[in-house]
Amino acid sequence: MGAPDVEALAALLAPYSDPGLAAAGRLVDVPADVGAAALQHLPADLRDARLNGTQPAMTWLVAQAAELDGRLVGSLVPGRAFVRIDGIQVGREVARPLATRIAAEVTGALETAVAEAWVSWTAQEPVWTGGGTDLLNAELPPGAAVVGLWWD
Repeated sequence: MGAPDVEALAALLAPYSDPGLAAAGRLVDVPADVGAAALQHLPADLRDARLNGTQPAMTWLVAQAAELDGRLVGSLVPGRAFVRIDGIQVGREVARPLATRIAAEVTGALETAVAEAWVSWTAQEPVWTGGGTDLLNAELPPGAAVVGLWWD
């Protein structure tokens, strides 16, 4: 992969740069189709790898976001053709089914996830934070509309 891949990937993901963390390459609110297109810039083995050993494969997260009308979060390494998708956000109504699916399909991932809930897709601060397994039984606060899971 050469410089054109770096430039193409950066251009594709530029609209999703987190204004507060742009220098770090942090991405927010990435649609599933954009996430899928970004992964095409990576070698196939990285797309399906569990990059930190516990998080779901990036292709799996993209597929869940597409099916559940969710959004993705991650980071783009500045100056390199490398993106890491390390989280997913979905509407409250599908958060528990997503957590159940993760527990059943991706061994160890739910136990290592951080879960957060927000009042809207544009809210800056979560109204609830817990572990991924908390989503299986915990009651989310009233007004929580969006739930996210992410991995370090």
